[in-house]
Amino acid sequence: MASKKYTLLAAVLVFFQLTSIAQTKTDWGWDWKDSSKVPTKSIPQYNEFLNNQFPYPPKPKSAWELGLSVGNGLIVGDRPLFVKNSFDHNYLGGITAGLSLRKAVGHVLSLRASANYTTVTIPSYKANTSNNLPFSTVKNNSVSASFDALFSLNAASYYRGNPKTDWYLLAGYSLIATQIKTYQNGSYRLANFPDQKTAGTIQDLTLIHGFDFGTGVAFKISPKFNIGLEQKFTAPVFGNDYLDGYKVPGSKNGDIFSYSTIRLNFNLGN
Repeated sequence: MASKKYTLLAAVLVFFQLTSIAQTKTDWGWDWKDSSKVPTKSIPQYNEFLNNQFPYPPKPKSAWELGLSVGNGLIVGDRPLFVKNSFDHNYLGGITAGLSLRKAVGHVLSLRASANYTTVTIPSYKANTSNNLPFSTVKNNSVSASFDALFSLNAASYYRGNPKTDWYLLAGYSLIATQIKTYQNGSYRLANFPDQKTAGTIQDLTLIHGFDFGTGVAFKISPKFNIGLEQKFTAPVFGNDYLDGYKVPGSKNGDIFSYSTIRLNFNLGN
């Protein structure tokens, strides 16, 4: 556990070192005088700008962005977070990793398709219910395909020099294939998914529709690379209280996936 903490601390220090360099070096903005960066349909605006007939240059061509993400995956549900059990096991979440492609459609809006894998081990714990039933140790393995819209919050400052920081909100849809196993008699065994609020099954995977929401920030390091932090939540559209392997009797609160990630983003092409 200590080694994980030191690794995380080192990653955070490297992140802030890189972003501080990005904020102090020479401007990495596009050259508004370079007509090769201007889309064909925007050439009239480009000519008007050069002739002082339009106040702003046209939006430059946007490249596809390839993103790699890794971080902490959590299931926010019935098991208390960051609380140790009688075996001194703490619920700190698991690992999530993903791959994405993003394309801007304007100054404010961009669209992103992504695929993620998440594995979370939830230690056993005594439930806070009237019958005092215990949680078994549970392992949730999930694969998700997402399509999200990202809304830049500082797009209005685009023409006030070259912005190096992009704060954004996101919302979208995920199709999640999830599998739950409980620890019994020395091994993990596949658990039935009793909740009927699902989208079907594929072999031993249960499909769930999810609504994505979250926020993030990206720091431009170079014209081809930026690094960011993102917090994203995925809530089952119809509600589902069994993602952590346990449903509190009488509870109407559904479980939620939480993804806290560091993102490495690379611009493809020009």
